[in-house]
Amino acid sequence: PTLISRQQLFARIVGGLGGRAAEEIIFGDSEVTTGAAGDLQQITGLAKQMVVTFGMSDIGPWSLMDAAQSGDVIMR
Repeated sequence: PTLISRQQLFARIVGGLGGRAAEEIIFGDSEVTTGAAGDLQQITGLAKQMVVTFGMSDIGPWSLMDAAQSGDVIMR
């Protein structure tokens, strides 16, 4: 599908955090490994897209876009 709802995106984030949570349960907080690093990077990017690109935040339906790829975030 080309259209993905906020709920579906949030479910992907929750699923991505599952690996990290499982490590904490199985190995304990002091023995968490780097195995979840890729998952954390992906869900961080997805969460950023939800707010910056798709306007899916609690502050309202605003899009925060990078100004000419400079990394500066502006409100439109």
